[in-house]
Amino acid sequence: MKAFVTGGTGFVGSHLVESLLSNPEVEETKALVRTQEKWLKGLAYTPVHGTLEQIDAVRPQLEGIDVLFHCAAILHAPNLESFTQANVDATIRLVEMAAESGVENVVVLSSLAAVGPSNGDADALTEDSAMHPISGYGRSKMMMEQRLREHFEQSNSYPNLSIKILRPPAVYGPRETDIFGLFKALNMRIAPIIGPFQQENLSLIHVKDLVEGICKSIKWTTPGIHTYFVGGEKDAYSWEQIFSTSANILGKSYLKIPIPRSLLFTVARFSELTAPLLKRYPPLNVEKAQELSQNWVCSSDKARRDWGYSPSVNLEEGLTNTLGWYKKQGWLS
Repeated sequence: MKAFVTGGTGFVGSHLVESLLSNPEVEETKALVRTQEKWLKGLAYTPVHGTLEQIDAVRPQLEGIDVLFHCAAILHAPNLESFTQANVDATIRLVEMAAESGVENVVVLSSLAAVGPSNGDADALTEDSAMHPISGYGRSKMMMEQRLREHFEQSNSYPNLSIKILRPPAVYGPRETDIFGLFKALNMRIAPIIGPFQQENLSLIHVKDLVEGICKSIKWTTPGIHTYFVGGEKDAYSWEQIFSTSANILGKSYLKIPIPRSLLFTVARFSELTAPLLKRYPPLNVEKAQELSQNWVCSSDKARRDWGYSPSVNLEEGLTNTLGWYKKQGWLS
């Protein structure tokens, strides 16, 4: 089997490339590289130089590929147009080129953000839940899913094409940089609390489980477009479980600091105003504040039924692995 991975130099993609390289069934692994190899440096993969903005350049590299894993996306952008170009238009074009090149097995990473928060739902979100994204990133992922269906579902041109759209919730693990900010605060004995502390209102998945799920999903080759949530060992965790488990691993006590919604949004607005002066994307903006103040819970039951998805990394094991890696890299003292 020959595989092509986009986003291979990123957090999830680099773990996926490593997994594919260790799989004896995979003859060759190609990975799209923008400029720097990052986590892939020194690995026995085939680099393909290109970008989402110039995705047509990879067409020759898709010949002979058996499976396409599309993990590349932009998480931060100044406007919806930028999100759309990278996360929607490039995805449609890439899958179209792959199908034209004879690739019949495709996995596309979407996100729980495409559906939006689970507020008001008595149970975890399922694939039948209505989509109400609240961020530019989430809206672009929703548009990507809709465009894939519009473009390929009614087409008779590729009758054997099987597309799996996977929607992970928040992903943590070695190399992750966004959730890392919370661990960094906890390492300083501070636990910022937004909303209910003990309520299990957050789906979470360790990158090892996600990568294993991505690889297992290619066994489901039924033609058509199939959408799946892929969460962790449990559907939901509380911030108390996350912080207390992390603190035990780090061997540190911590101080809970409740963050009122009004203060959260004030800081977010100030961050947005000052971002142009600092010439960088603000780590906290209004959309991020909205996300932090919501419930995000999804169910992986459909993936379990269809192709045997079986996440096994419990919270303590996952956090021990993650925090240990941060300490080894010097990210935490």
